[in-house]
Amino acid sequence: MMRTALPLTLLLAACAADDQAYPRLLPTDEILAEPVLPDHAAGASSAPEPVEDDLERRGSGLRDRANALRRPVIEPEFRDQIDTADNS
Repeated sequence: MMRTALPLTLLLAACAADDQAYPRLLPTDEILAEPVLPDHAAGASSAPEPVEDDLERRGSGLRDRANALRRPVIEPEFRDQIDTADNS
């Protein structure tokens, strides 16, 4: 009984440490409002092509990096040495 009481007490204490009510309820008009883009995204909404090109370039770079990581971790000549040593 004591083993479960302590974790339960700590859990309840952690939840009660916050002053705000949980969950924070939003007014209906705020929930149903049209989303507002942040200031830094204004350019993307008016001219999406440069953003799409940048994303494609970044994605291509990430794919290239991922393909480079698909090579063997142990070089083939070292793998052969290990296999030879294991068979001896």
